[in-house]
Amino acid sequence: MNLSRKWVKSTLILVEACLDKTWEILNSGHWQSVPVEYRYCYSLCTILKTILVEIQYNNDEITKNMALLKIIVQQIDKGILLGAPLPNMPSLLPTIAAKLNCALELLEPLNLKELIIDSKNLLQSSLPGFTEITYYNKPSMELFYREIFMLKVPALLKGCIKHWKALERWKDLNYLSKIAGNRTVPIEIGSRYTNEDWTQQLLSFSEFLQKHILGKHNEVGYLAQHQLFEQVPQLKDDFTIPEYCNFSDNDEVESPDINAWFGPSGTVSPLHFDPKNNLLCQVFGYKRVILYDPKDSSALYPYNTRLLSNTAQVDPLNPDYEKWPNFVKAKGLMAYLKPGEMLYIPPKWWHHVTALTPSFSISFWWN
Repeated sequence: MNLSRKWVKSTLILVEACLDKTWEILNSGHWQSVPVEYRYCYSLCTILKTILVEIQYNNDEITKNMALLKIIVQQIDKGILLGAPLPNMPSLLPTIAAKLNCALELLEPLNLKELIIDSKNLLQSSLPGFTEITYYNKPSMELFYREIFMLKVPALLKGCIKHWKALERWKDLNYLSKIAGNRTVPIEIGSRYTNEDWTQQLLSFSEFLQKHILGKHNEVGYLAQHQLFEQVPQLKDDFTIPEYCNFSDNDEVESPDINAWFGPSGTVSPLHFDPKNNLLCQVFGYKRVILYDPKDSSALYPYNTRLLSNTAQVDPLNPDYEKWPNFVKAKGLMAYLKPGEMLYIPPKWWHHVTALTPSFSISFWWN
């Protein structure tokens, strides 16, 4: 069927108008309150726009036109980030984006400088007033279940992910750029999400690497709590889900939520808790983690607002005892998380995380 250029152009205008309108709806109010139908609509319009652009330009023009390719990949990523996976074709958008990213990498390969992580001068002894978290060397499934999971106590686990290819591959930023360089990702701007100047930006992954990981930027940029591996599934080949995630607090075993945490030295996750079991796995770089028992919650002065009710007002590294006098009663644990190590954080345990160097972590959350 031959479609006229005029028809394709006019249809593109209609599809883009639909995308703009749906974008407004998706970005107004609370995300949870937006009906999923609007997210499906955004995904479908993204697919239609991609097809129409392919019809408008023949394949040779598209593969040779970097600017056009980037626009298409950017639109697809917006579809992945704001849309919803289509029930019958959940991997369609990530698959298309991956192929186009490969074409872009062939046209415009990046040559990023080496990421140097200096750990020699890091303070790795416990800070005054904190107790070291107990560590285990590759604990058996039985030991993990009996002494850690059932008792719901934090534990530092060593030697459990040394088989991950990511431990070596991801230190090479050119490798990451080749797979995800032109993909659009949400970056938190600001050292911590409780600050008034904290915001978010959509950047290409390569721009994030150059500005915030390799460059000295005035503002801290953090790829935080992002389901990067659903967006770029090729990276899943470099790690495996820890077997400990098979233990459940209920009768059903579900796949864990997997999130990426990638940023420069100085990123901070303020003292907060999560409702699920958490295995925080360190791919490269070093982090300091401080934890408090849920029993200490009142002494940590959680925010009264609904959005921040799981976040403490106290900064455990610089506490104001006049403002928060009961904090003196809280007993903190701490650990230094090194490459190849995992930290088990039980549900509702408060944790404060500081990146001491450029760092890439993966978290596995499950019930």
